Amino acid sequence: MKMPVRTGTHIEGVHWIAEYLEATHQIRVFRGGRVVDTIAAPAAMFGEERDAGSASDAASRAEEAAPLAFLRRYVADVQPEE
Repeated sequence: MKMPVRTGTHIEGVHWIAEYLEATHQIRVFRGGRVVDTIAAPAAMFGEERDAGSASDAASRAEEAAPLAFLRRYVADVQPEE
């Protein structure tokens, strides 16, 4: 089994992490080290490179970029303005 794809960022002073679990096709969202949500990953989470089994550096960057983009959208959509 492949390791989870995990990426994080600071948004408005809070550390957020998105962890994609390939086995369940879910994304766990962490805020400040605690799980705040588990969401089914979008069907188009990764491009054709992943389906082709590409092991290139570009494919690896895409694997990290997709959960990061999801995380940024999640925070923008879900978190109320303070």
